[in-house]
Amino acid sequence: MKAFKPLSCAASRAVDELAPLKQRAKSYPVMVGLLLATVIAGASVPAPAGVLKELYAQYKARLESLASAKAPDEAVYQIFSYNAFTLLALSAPFLGPLFAAYAAFSLGLTVKAVAYVEAKSTLALALSLLAAPSTWLYMLSYAIALTESTWLTAAVLQRKAPALQLTLALLVLAAALSLLSATLDVSLAALSSRAAP
Repeated sequence: MKAFKPLSCAASRAVDELAPLKQRAKSYPVMVGLLLATVIAGASVPAPAGVLKELYAQYKARLESLASAKAPDEAVYQIFSYNAFTLLALSAPFLGPLFAAYAAFSLGLTVKAVAYVEAKSTLALALSLLAAPSTWLYMLSYAIALTESTWLTAAVLQRKAPALQLTLALLVLAAALSLLSATLDVSLAALSSRAAP
């Protein structure tokens, strides 16, 4: 019986070390839900035609910038670098939720702008956005960064030392998901352009 005691202690320690990760993981669906609700709010809010046209012009300029990339990995880098900066902003203590609300609301407003200028259904565009697997990878990576922002904020307010090793590991995971999503976006765009007549 004594031979099994160290094993059970090691297993107990491993479970205790995973407790903060489990607590954070419970927040991810909530954060994804909040991000989606904010995107929907941005797509639903009435906006002046001038604002929608300006957002559409910015959207088209971004697409042209990606289309002019000489190689697919250059386009992946452009998308990933933008999302990496967004992840850093979302993970900032205190300000992360404000950045997240701005980014998600802007995405919804851009969907509305594309629907307005191209005379398409906002609902259809929003559903096509949600049908893309890369959208869910982005949402998960943003949810991870936003959760870290809330944990860092709580640690600062409670005057406790934050668990920076776990925070950095989770931010690296979020960045990896963002890189995977950018690669998926560019790959799907390349496939659809080849399939087009």
